[in-house]
Amino acid sequence: MDLDAITEYSALHAKPSGLVLQYGTAGFRTKAEHLDHVMFRMGLLAVLRSKQTKSTIGVMVTASHNPEVMPLVL
Repeated sequence: MDLDAITEYSALHAKPSGLVLQYGTAGFRTKAEHLDHVMFRMGLLAVLRSKQTKSTIGVMVTASHNPEVMPLVL
């Protein structure tokens, strides 16, 4: 994939206008529907780093802000 293709695909995952993200020890913090641009860029960064280091690189996605769900006991 060349730089023009990356630029084209990146434009499809633009940061929403006016969106201000918080970043902390847990990573980027906002609602999932606002994170498309972050996921695209972090995925691209992981690919580039993997190619450079010739190693496996991963991206972790969590939802630690969700309330605890009680298990259903039958």
